[in-house]
Amino acid sequence: MGVALAHKIIYLTGAPATGKSTLTENLSQQLPDAVVFTYSKELLDCVQRRTKLISTQDDLRRESAKIITREDVQAVDSQLVALVNSNRGQRTVVVDSHPVTIEEFGFRVTPFTKKQLGGLAPDVIVCLYASPETIIERISKNAAGRPMPLRYEIDLHTQLQCQVASIYAMETGASLYYLNSSCSPDNLLCNLMSITGIGSPNNKQ
Repeated sequence: MGVALAHKIIYLTGAPATGKSTLTENLSQQLPDAVVFTYSKELLDCVQRRTKLISTQDDLRRESAKIITREDVQAVDSQLVALVNSNRGQRTVVVDSHPVTIEEFGFRVTPFTKKQLGGLAPDVIVCLYASPETIIERISKNAAGRPMPLRYEIDLHTQLQCQVASIYAMETGASLYYLNSSCSPDNLLCNLMSITGIGSPNNKQ
């Protein structure tokens, strides 16, 4: 049994297909007591309460800005802040979210407000990135409602996500790490747990 570790609020972000979902699934297996807030799932629930036009996360990704309103985002943001504050200091919370989405017209950014960032107050921000080749390969294997982006769109999307992560870190004072997710899922999990200080594989809280 390892030494008890401090519980952290971790904000995890990155462009689509950088491996956030796989990483949080693996983390949940390693740290079953951790709370994982998957923003897209909560947003889907929110949109479904308003309209029956969307039934899956794939549908939500395809429709995106056509169906998701700023009010939907604000409602999920408030839900997230409440969840974080009810668990702060008691359980590790990992927030899986990406505020930058690719749309037919270009890109859309739906960031937290300063007040929401203050309420979230993450200890660590982690932004995943991967090579365009890796992202294209992953989307080819499992599109999951995502459009196939062009290489320059992947580069720009990654840059925009990194910029938002940097702004969040400057506003909150959180530690910020950029992780290359082109590695194996096991290595990525090991790197995440190491830099955030929440443990290491096979050393559960």
